[in-house]
Amino acid sequence: MLNAPLYDFIKVRIASMEYAPGSNFSEMELAKELGTPRSKVREAFNLLAQDNLVQIIPQRCTTICKLELGNILDSIFIVRSILIAIVKDVHSQHIEQELTLSQLREDLLSLERDGPSSGIDFFKVDSHFYLVLSGLNGFPRLNKIIFKEKLNIDRTLRLSIGRRSDYIFIAGLYGKVLDGLLTGAQDKSIKAICELANTLEQYAKQAVKVHPSLFK
Repeated sequence: MLNAPLYDFIKVRIASMEYAPGSNFSEMELAKELGTPRSKVREAFNLLAQDNLVQIIPQRCTTICKLELGNILDSIFIVRSILIAIVKDVHSQHIEQELTLSQLREDLLSLERDGPSSGIDFFKVDSHFYLVLSGLNGFPRLNKIIFKEKLNIDRTLRLSIGRRSDYIFIAGLYGKVLDGLLTGAQDKSIKAICELANTLEQYAKQAVKVHPSLFK
């Protein structure tokens, strides 16, 4: 379980909402649960505090930061802007040579057709989609930026998504982005990215209404 850095392990739990916004933890209790030295937990919490994911209250506890609608909307805007810039810069004739899209496209089609009953983890496909797009222009730093901002978006989706129609619609938009790239119709990909961003904004605003206690 702890082969990966503890920082990443806790961050994944925050992104998946296993550690809900507002939850309190002590270094000692978490160290005992994970079977790791308390000093390692403290180091991880310090890094997470720098990312504004936790708030450390000395001598008391560490709290998972609550969500902020403004930050989520900022993250959606940043990711949308980066994806559009990537799409504009891509040469379609090289896409099929550089990427293996078949499995991703197959998973997206399965989600569009069957939703959660397909047995496919939506969030794994979601992550794969962003990995594919962020790798198109050959700048690894963009991957880090996108996934840093996506943590805000993922937490919101965990609160908002769940209906079969939600999975189908988002999977369909991902598919439109890929299809536009593969056919050289970047304008269609950009349109789908903008539609995706608008949908994510709606989900974020909906989450505030449904789960007000998890937001600042």
